[in-house]
Amino acid sequence: MFDDPAIAAAMQAHVWETAPVLALYLDASYCVAGANAQARQVLRGEALGRPLTEQLVDFNRSLDLPALIRQGGAVHQLTLSTASGMPETLGFRFFPLPAGVLALGSLDFQEQQKLRDEVLGLNGELNNLTRQLHQANAELRELNQLKNQFLGMAAHDLRKPIGVIMTYSEFVLDEAGGQLSEEHREFLRICLAAATGMKRLIDGFLDLSVIESGKLRLDLASASVPEIVAGVEPIARLMAGKKRISLLVDMADNGRRLRVDASKLEQVLLNLIGNAVEHSVPGQRVWLSSRWDDQNLVLAVRDEGPGIAPEDQARLFTCFARAGTQKTAGERSVGLGLAIARLVVEAHGGRIWLESIPGQGATFLLALPAQNQRTSQSAQR
Repeated sequence: MFDDPAIAAAMQAHVWETAPVLALYLDASYCVAGANAQARQVLRGEALGRPLTEQLVDFNRSLDLPALIRQGGAVHQLTLSTASGMPETLGFRFFPLPAGVLALGSLDFQEQQKLRDEVLGLNGELNNLTRQLHQANAELRELNQLKNQFLGMAAHDLRKPIGVIMTYSEFVLDEAGGQLSEEHREFLRICLAAATGMKRLIDGFLDLSVIESGKLRLDLASASVPEIVAGVEPIARLMAGKKRISLLVDMADNGRRLRVDASKLEQVLLNLIGNAVEHSVPGQRVWLSSRWDDQNLVLAVRDEGPGIAPEDQARLFTCFARAGTQKTAGERSVGLGLAIARLVVEAHGGRIWLESIPGQGATFLLALPAQNQRTSQSAQR
């Protein structure tokens, strides 16, 4: 009955217009001379007039299309570049014609089902891994909270005895230093220096534990640039003077005010100035300056030290990070100051960053919004 012209015409029309099969007519050069509706929908771009090999994904560059065509009606798995951008593999049969080739491609439904089953299995595994990840994150958050509690308790309990050691060391040096030998005075100075370093470490741990626990409260109040500098400059000059470093202050005051926690901002600036002094040698200079940039106050601390290498700059504001450069007087640090400075500045809605070229000093900058509307609240990381 397939010899009936009407049936043949109906079958041809079905294949060419509605059947879910790709039908391509290739000319003698294997260019696409005709394509059915399904082929025009699936193929990427305009297929007509282009070689079929341009539509095929051939990773190994070993496809021999004429050899496949000579094999007659054998099924060949070929991957097409589709309009969706995703490659699609079909089983092709090639039928030589007097003036060209008819290529018929169809999906392998068994292979599709296999792929769907694999995708469903992988999706199930991904869901299981996601649940495990959420559970692990919850456990890590609990452990981090316990760590913060432990650090806070330990640091708080250590602060008092360290303070006693510092107080009595200073008292003995001031009141009875003349009755001691130079060797004994040096012993006391070593004790005092060690206790001072330990107190700085304890204060850092306390600040970090408070911030990471989300309990940092900002007591925001209106402040001008001169008021902020007034709380910093005397101590900063004392730190610089001990190493014979010149501190230069250049503040731009246009009458604008900010809402900041002045004591915490002063802590940040003193930390930055202290770092600049510690990386400078006697005779060098450190600058504390400010400028207004649109709606932000930009404060900068610049030094003439050795600078910081690019590979160290990215991690410098993380906990326990240290730059590769050594402090000029052997000052000790555990790498908490800049991490705390970053968290405090971010709690104000600002940002802090570094600009440095090795051998040309370093500049730490922090930008604070001029109209900070946040009220006293817990700082969130």
